[in-house]
Amino acid sequence: MKIMSTRAMLAASIALALTGCNSSSNNDTAETVTMDLRLLETTDIHANVVPYNYNSGPGQDLPAWGLARTSVVIEQARSEVDNHMLIDNGDLIQGSPMGDYIASLDDSYLETARHPVFKAMNYLNYDAGNVGNHEFNYGLKFLDDALEGANFPYVGSNVWVAKQPRDLARVADENCEIYLARDENDEPIFDYIDTLYDPYVILERDFLANDGEYYTLNVGVIGFTPPDIMAWDASHLECNVVVSDIIETAEYFVPKMKAEGADIIIAVPHSGLDKDSSLHAENATYELAQVEGIDAIMFGHDHKLFPNFKGEYDDFDGIDAEAGLIHGVPATMPGAWGEALGVIDLSLASKDGGETWTVTGSDVALRDLVKFESDPVIEALVAEEHRGTIDYMGIEIAQTDHYINSFFTQVIPDMSVQIVNEAQLHALENWAATDPAFDDMADDAILLSLSAPFKSGRNGPNDYTNINTGKLTNGSIADLYVFDNNTPAALKLTGKDVKEWIEWDASMQYRTLPLAEGESFLNSDYMGYAFDIFFGGFDEDGNSRLQYVVDVTVEPRYDGEAPHEPKEENVRVVEILFDGKPLADDAEVYAMTNNYRASETTLPGVSGSEVVKEDAAYTSRELVQQYLEFRLESQENTFLEFTHAENFRLQAGAGDKITFSSSSDSESEICAQQIDGLEYTGRLAANGEKIFELDFDLYQDASFDCKID
Repeated sequence: MKIMSTRAMLAASIALALTGCNSSSNNDTAETVTMDLRLLETTDIHANVVPYNYNSGPGQDLPAWGLARTSVVIEQARSEVDNHMLIDNGDLIQGSPMGDYIASLDDSYLETARHPVFKAMNYLNYDAGNVGNHEFNYGLKFLDDALEGANFPYVGSNVWVAKQPRDLARVADENCEIYLARDENDEPIFDYIDTLYDPYVILERDFLANDGEYYTLNVGVIGFTPPDIMAWDASHLECNVVVSDIIETAEYFVPKMKAEGADIIIAVPHSGLDKDSSLHAENATYELAQVEGIDAIMFGHDHKLFPNFKGEYDDFDGIDAEAGLIHGVPATMPGAWGEALGVIDLSLASKDGGETWTVTGSDVALRDLVKFESDPVIEALVAEEHRGTIDYMGIEIAQTDHYINSFFTQVIPDMSVQIVNEAQLHALENWAATDPAFDDMADDAILLSLSAPFKSGRNGPNDYTNINTGKLTNGSIADLYVFDNNTPAALKLTGKDVKEWIEWDASMQYRTLPLAEGESFLNSDYMGYAFDIFFGGFDEDGNSRLQYVVDVTVEPRYDGEAPHEPKEENVRVVEILFDGKPLADDAEVYAMTNNYRASETTLPGVSGSEVVKEDAAYTSRELVQQYLEFRLESQENTFLEFTHAENFRLQAGAGDKITFSSSSDSESEICAQQIDGLEYTGRLAANGEKIFELDFDLYQDASFDCKID
């Protein structure tokens, strides 16, 4: 619909005066009107508002990311065009020390105060937001109280209010339904329950067209959340909500949006990009782009960049990654933590005088941050929460002389993962001794723990655990265990399951030696947080009870494609010992992990396991803090000494060397100098990480501990 500006009304009056009543010369059919619209996206902010590294302590300002820095780019992008909209994809309130600090406050805090992320976002005048999976980490009340602070609408189309199910076939646990009910033909039933949040909104916006006039454009925005929230946050969500498949939900709601007058439809899936077409897939953006009626996609969740110039999507049919197109639909994903801004420029046309509009073209890009620039208004808006976070994270717990970092974890076992494993194993031992769930445990059962390097460069060259001052603080605990929503879970499995689990990780993480020209040893697509390292504690002599060797000259046992069938002739785990003896395939094993990993029941090793006990009363991070407090209570001083387990090693051929990239922090060089066979090459990777070389001949007898002088 055309809305005349004052200038246009004056021009029309003059034209009418000149032509009198001779208006029959006007065309019976309106001329085509065109319009440009810029869509701006943020995603996976994870409560990173100001550019500050709270884990390093006061005085360690790190202007690398944060919404205050993104704000500068947002305002620049807006200033270049007349028409724009700003949308957030989700994972907003959790994931940084500031998010932890706000969640640590009294439950009544958000009833009277506004969450700092919404102080910033309201200032930036967002048009809409989507609910991501991490929004549910603190429970529904915390989420609802937080969203009350948003001055813009929130959408979430595939999370529904749980009601007593009708007599329908459905996926269910023994107590309540998990996924949306389905009828006797296994079709979803959408019309008997309500979504938890508005499934979509249709925003009326008056935009300036290329003819100088303003027209009303009806912009539909629909949001999606990974269905996996029902496993990831079961303690908060079971029997309270149900979820539906992203694609089925889109196919249900998009036609409704069109029928209600949406000129264009923007899909905002908190869902990554892979080829998984299964029901309730976590990463469904590839399939979503094929749903008719969607004009643009602003996606997130897996912290990657799209458009993408790294060749990561070269084997996807229908994706032009450099142009930012998925099956012809313009799409963007601007990484995480406010590190970039997604920009989709749409060209629109109307052939009926602005009554209806269609997309005729697009241009997609990512905008990088402006070096060292940050919005002082946002920093001022959250100054109180910023100071509170610094104080909270700076509380000292203990001292140590270890450099505790995750610089080299995938090739050299380190203390950052080991401390988490020690804490988990300590908790598992207590459970096994006191909890009835373990009453049937065999006398010779083996207790293990497994954890991963949660910070291993995913979000930039400084995104590594790095505790370098000799002090352990609240910030150190967060640095060791980034995911504050994980809760402990104990699995029962066999020795064979443990071997297959390690084989899976070794298959996904390492390329086979010798490498082809230009080929990297570590597969950067396999995230560090998925690389599980097993630990079995120490014997009376201080030796690691569990030890295993991975031969990286052997071809991978798994190729990553589902279903995960092993290539039986390929065995990379050439030795796995417990108390000096080979781990038997039929050994009874109990292993402590987290609720996320325990839910991934299609993966080798996990698939053969049984959940014995989960405890959502406290988080895995709290478990680490409890363990350190236990250690301190058992001694007279606050100095903590750790024995390095050195529980796994890589095996290669004589003379083999590899290079890999790691943290740009100066401590990465210091630690490399203390490990035989490892040295900094003096070169930097394209992303700013330092490139290290490992000589396997020297590495075999190396000690892996790194001490502060």
